[in-house]
Amino acid sequence: MTTAEPPIPPSPTSPRDRVRRRQCALALAAAAAACLAPVAVLLAVLVLAPSLLPRLLLRPHHVVPYVSSAELRLLAFDPAASAVSYNLSATLRFDSPCLYCTWRYTELRARPSYAGQQLGAAAALPELTQRRGSDAHDVAWAGTQKVPPGRRARAVAAALAREEAEGRLGVKVAVSTVQNGARSDFACVLSFPAVSAPRRGGTGSPASAVFDGGRCVDAVPGEI
Repeated sequence: MTTAEPPIPPSPTSPRDRVRRRQCALALAAAAAACLAPVAVLLAVLVLAPSLLPRLLLRPHHVVPYVSSAELRLLAFDPAASAVSYNLSATLRFDSPCLYCTWRYTELRARPSYAGQQLGAAAALPELTQRRGSDAHDVAWAGTQKVPPGRRARAVAAALAREEAEGRLGVKVAVSTVQNGARSDFACVLSFPAVSAPRRGGTGSPASAVFDGGRCVDAVPGEI
């Protein structure tokens, strides 16, 4: 009669073996993550590309216009009538943001102001569809703008006297438009030599004050 031998007990695991197993598990997890990361990135690109790539790669947020030229034929303040007489023209130019996209401008408007006082109504410009190159719009304002008597009238008169003494007249033009469905607002600051700008109708130099051009900047709607 034979007797069964007792089972051999498992050998105890040493601390070195446990560390080795943990390192193997971490290495397997890192390898799996490295394999799955490109797949996740590819899926994200496939999902987001149709909506983001045209805007991020082909089209910037908006096109900033610039004033290629401007003429100031009259800028005068009549204290008795508390009114500003003005005659201003400018050429707004828009450069195409890319060669292979179409850029559409709608609700294009421009309004001048002096010393915080708006000069007349905003001029509405024709819609513009641009594919490449550069396009320009000519705009002109002329008339007499009543100024509220008191603080506003004194501010306009003081600004005109100060700038005439300094030799430069600064007129601002607010430009607003909707570019491909997104509204954009810009502030254009035009600086004219005061010595050649007529002060009153029928007086002053017959030559217009000329602005050589400059780029506009982003603006908060209504800030100028």
